[in-house]
Amino acid sequence: MPNDIEPGEYDVSVRVRYAYTSMVSDRAGVTQRQTASETHDVTVVVPDEPRFDITDVKTDVEPGASSPATIEVTNTGTEQANVTRATMTGGTGVTIDGSTPEAPAEELIGDLEPNESTTFGVDVALDTALSGGEKPLDIQFSYRDSSGIERESQSKTASLVPASEQSFSIDNLEDTLAVGYDGEITGELTNDGPRAVDDAVLIVEPMSESLFIEDTRYALPELDAGETTTFRYPTDVSGQADEGPRQLRFSVEYTGSGDATLEDGPISERVFVDPQHDEFSLTDDGISVPQGEQTSFDLVITNERQEMLSNIDAKLYTDSPLQTSNDEAFVSELEPGESATMTFDVAASADAPAETHPVELDFEYETERGETTISDVYQHPIDVEAVDSDDGGSFIGSAVGLMAALTAVGLGLGFWWRARE
Repeated sequence: MPNDIEPGEYDVSVRVRYAYTSMVSDRAGVTQRQTASETHDVTVVVPDEPRFDITDVKTDVEPGASSPATIEVTNTGTEQANVTRATMTGGTGVTIDGSTPEAPAEELIGDLEPNESTTFGVDVALDTALSGGEKPLDIQFSYRDSSGIERESQSKTASLVPASEQSFSIDNLEDTLAVGYDGEITGELTNDGPRAVDDAVLIVEPMSESLFIEDTRYALPELDAGETTTFRYPTDVSGQADEGPRQLRFSVEYTGSGDATLEDGPISERVFVDPQHDEFSLTDDGISVPQGEQTSFDLVITNERQEMLSNIDAKLYTDSPLQTSNDEAFVSELEPGESATMTFDVAASADAPAETHPVELDFEYETERGETTISDVYQHPIDVEAVDSDDGGSFIGSAVGLMAALTAVGLGLGFWWRARE
């Protein structure tokens, strides 16, 4: 029946179609069925009474949260409804004012004159697993008519449209991960809307035990819908890890309508762990020292890490037949791929074999996280050059031999003089 139909009597023609059995023969095993139709005139009475129409339902509730909803109802009938009440039940996954199917929610609307509208509020909660789309609300109105008799109207079904779920996306994910080293995972997170968030937290879960992230919860700034921010997770990689891709799962925790804690995700992403490599590479123009002499040399050190290293202390170690009097060097900082020159010296004994000898170096440095690290030991070649014996050896070697001979003669004369006395 149309909501705007006027009260009164209406003649309605009703056509009835039906089927019936016209003949049954048990002997022949035959049953004959026929169809027929008839038309009847009936009188429909539309009484003078209140009628109710749900004209609007508004809410910003999303699945997993609760929030107020406003319902607008209009008396489209011809009579006033007094002491009007609305009894409501929600569909699957929809709860109104904490109601249950056995105890529906009830709201007092009051008196409604013909064509008068009013709005009342309820609290609506939606299950987390509820799918999108319109949700039905069944509303039964009861009222007192002009004679004070309690009456009920036909049940009405209203449509509640939940708010769109909040969503986030991750882009430009990058990493500086290598076996056995500290690194970091960085990226951009966008609030895809539809609402602004002001207390969201990005949570990361490594799907590999070889990755360790001490603080997996990253507090995000206030983000309007469509706004993007960056994030950074310091990450340790086990020295026993294998190189290759690793899976990460991200989720965003935020406060939804009604102060409910909601979560978007998981968002699956991948990072790549590089193979283990030295922090520094060392180069030179060829280092050589003649037998019995000393030389200084420059060593070029390059930062092979993907982060800035600072306060780099280098230490040079030698073993016989090499020795050094300048075994330390310092570089304040090196960006990734940046190089610096360190200067040391090395001396070879006069009887050092003319061949390549190793020296060792290690480096103490600070990472971007402020952690102090000592590198593994590096070996670097030093060539000892033979001195031509035809020229009597080097000046230094001759001087050293002469001083040794004079010392021996002095010791002998001293002993003879004391013996004479």
